[in-house]
Amino acid sequence: MRKAAVSVLVVIMCIFMFTGCGGGKTIEQQVSQAQLAQLNEEVKNVPMFSTTFKDAKIEIEGNHVIYKYWYKMDLDDTQVAALKSTLESSGLDSQADTLKEQFNKDYHVSDSSVSFIYYTNDNRVIVEIER
Repeated sequence: MRKAAVSVLVVIMCIFMFTGCGGGKTIEQQVSQAQLAQLNEEVKNVPMFSTTFKDAKIEIEGNHVIYKYWYKMDLDDTQVAALKSTLESSGLDSQADTLKEQFNKDYHVSDSSVSFIYYTNDNRVIVEIER
C-alpha cells in the first residue's frame, strides 16, 4: 500500500512541476481546471492504484493542495486503526514537506500547504495529515 501511495505522489509531483507559472497568483489560480482534471486522471493511471484504491481526487484551495484517497477494500474498525498507524508512520509528513517545497518553488508562493486524506470505501476518514 505504501508503494502505491509513493507511486501516485511521484506522478503528481512531476505533473505539477511542468505546470508552474507564478506572477503573484495562488496555486489554484495558476492551475487550470483542465490541468487539474488531467492530474486527477493521471493519479488513477498509476499501475498500483487500481489494486489498492477505488478513487482518488486532488483539490486545490488557494495554496492548499489536498490529496484524497479512498481504499477499495472493506475495512473493519481494527483494520482502520492498524492502517491509520501505518499511514501515520509511513513518511507522509516528509513527502508533504517535499511537495510543499516544490510547490513554493514552482508556483512562486511561500505559504503552500499539503494534506493527505485517506478514506475507507464507505467514506470514513482513516487519517488526515496536513503540513
